[in-house]
Amino acid sequence: MPTNLPPEAKVLERRYREARTLQEKIRALEAYISAIPEHKGTEKLLRHLKRRLADLRRELEEQKKRRVGGGVGFAIKKEGAAQVVILGMPNSGKSTLLAALTAAKPEIADYPCTTTMPVPGMMPYEDIQIQLVEAPALMEGASEGVAWGLQVLSLARNADGLIILLD
Repeated sequence: MPTNLPPEAKVLERRYREARTLQEKIRALEAYISAIPEHKGTEKLLRHLKRRLADLRRELEEQKKRRVGGGVGFAIKKEGAAQVVILGMPNSGKSTLLAALTAAKPEIADYPCTTTMPVPGMMPYEDIQIQLVEAPALMEGASEGVAWGLQVLSLARNADGLIILLD
């Protein structure tokens, strides 16, 4: 069945086909779809274009996620009434505090940087549970990405509270 597209729709179709970036393609495809009249002859074309638009938007979202993530991160799902992150320098007693307040069993040693990944534990307080998360040690230059610094700071930013241990 013929689609009988108006001339402006054909111009917008050409713009869509000439678009280079994902954002340009999405904008051009949206304009093209809006210029197509809705009748029996264009149903299949519109369905195809809307599916293509959804695919382009999904691809753009995936690109944004990859760009933002940039690497390995620490993702600890929040549980209980609050999430509190324990921060401190190497050998300041973060693992010992976590073990004393929760049933978690973090590795405790005399050498620095024993904890390399966040260790969660649940602390009972009255009739609620508070999630304590021991973060890897903060070091000088953490804000520039030294020794998991950016991931630790991101974990702290997303927490409901912080415990900062000083030796």
